[in-house]
Order: sequence, then structure tokens, then C-alpha cells
Amino acid sequence: MAMVWSPVWARSLMPEGGQARRGPTGPLGPVVRVHHGFRPLPWRARTWVDAGAAVLAVLLCLALGQWWPAPVVAAAAVLATSGYGRPRPGLGSRSVRLHEGGLALVGADGDERLLPWSEVEATEYFPGGRHGEPEQGRIWPAGADEPLVLTQLRGLEGLCREVDERLSPGLRAALQEALRTEGSVRFARGRLTVTTGGLVHRPPHPPATTEAYRWSEVREARASGLGELEIRTHSAGLPLTLPVPNARAAAEFLEEVRARSVERSA
Repeated sequence: MAMVWSPVWARSLMPEGGQARRGPTGPLGPVVRVHHGFRPLPWRARTWVDAGAAVLAVLLCLALGQWWPAPVVAAAAVLATSGYGRPRPGLGSRSVRLHEGGLALVGADGDERLLPWSEVEATEYFPGGRHGEPEQGRIWPAGADEPLVLTQLRGLEGLCREVDERLSPGLRAALQEALRTEGSVRFARGRLTVTTGGLVHRPPHPPATTEAYRWSEVREARASGLGELEIRTHSAGLPLTLPVPNARAAAEFLEEVRARSVERSA
């Protein structure tokens, strides 16, 4: 029987070494990094700042009789407006502390929620869109139906990457154990089935047909910049892309299985 990939059962299969370590500074150990909340500059204010920078650049150029200050002033204005922010006192997490043993989410009212690594199942990162969609990170606590959504947090992409790195070893071990005991693991609600012999991809929309790839036909598996699992084969022109939580752990798991298969067939 195939085992469907879920961080819930993966966490249950993690060895005791994946439990939170307790350090001298509290139940979650030493603080590694603090990510503070911020309030971004509204677009109207950014427009006024950019317009003021353009006027200032023109005045400098007229005063000096040269045009070289214009790009310098424009670049400085862009950097200043993009990096502007102030501590956010509103709703949601005001800051997130990354500890050796887990995460501490500090709310606007000062209350803290502690999440040891043993209680974190997955993380996802969304960089935002061109039409104003905000940057967003999602942390899935153990057994939760909904994730904790983090927005307007300094270094959010780096935070999600660090959490992913700390979860990956235990999740890969759980996936290997599931493959050994169950014979296969399914990702993305059954769209991708992983076995010791290869991959089976079931496209989500007809009339596309099911595709099977032996491990010798798989060229690479990796996590894309959008946090999706990306699989490249020798026969397909475009990569197979699937939304998978903790895509890095899934990609490394696929690469480990592929490497073992290549070694056996060599």
C-alpha cells in the first residue's frame, strides 16, 4: 500500500534526535536570530518619495551642470523606499525568534507561542506577486488544520529557509522509512508516486495521460525558487512541477533514491 506524503506521519517517524534541544537560555535553547515585524511604506508615500527624488536629481544636475548625479540619486531613493519600515504594532506576530530548539512567535500584545522543532511539521514561502500580493510565510504546527501565516516580517524568506533546513534531515529519514516499509510514497495528493523502481506522474487535468519514468530516465530533482518540487527527465522538455510542502526535503529524498538505483544498475 502506498504511503501518502504528509508531514504529520513524517514527524511521527522521526527519530528522537529530531526532538527539541533545551539550552541554558530557556526551553528552546539559545537564540539564533530575531526577525522583527515592520510596516511597509504605503504606495502613495513611495510615489511621493520617488517624485521628490526625481526633482532633487534634476536640481542637482542643473546646479552642477552635469547629469551623472541623476542615476545615483534615483538608485538611493529606490533603496531607501524599498528598505523602509518601522516596528509593526498591529495584529499578527510582531516578531519571530529562531532558537536552537524551535521558534518563538511574539504577538502584538507581547504574548509568546513556543514551537519546538518536534511540533513543527512544514514551512512554505510565497514571495508575493507583481500585483501587490504580499510576501508570506506559512508554518504548519503539528496536527493543525490551518497554518500560522507570517507577513510583513523582516528576513521572512531567510527564516523559512532556515526552518526548512532544520526540518529536512528528519523528514528525509521519515520518507526513507516509509518507502522501505510501504513500498512507495505519494506526493501532491497522489499526482506523484515514488517507488524504488522509478516515478509515476498523474497529470491533474485530462486528457493528459499518466507518465512513468524509470530512475535512469530522471535527470534531476530539486526545490524551485517558489518552494515547489521540480523534476527534470531526459525525455520531457519541461520539468514536472508539483506543490509540495518542504520541497527541499522531498527533492533530496528523490535524489537519494535515484542515486541508489543508479548504483545498483551500474
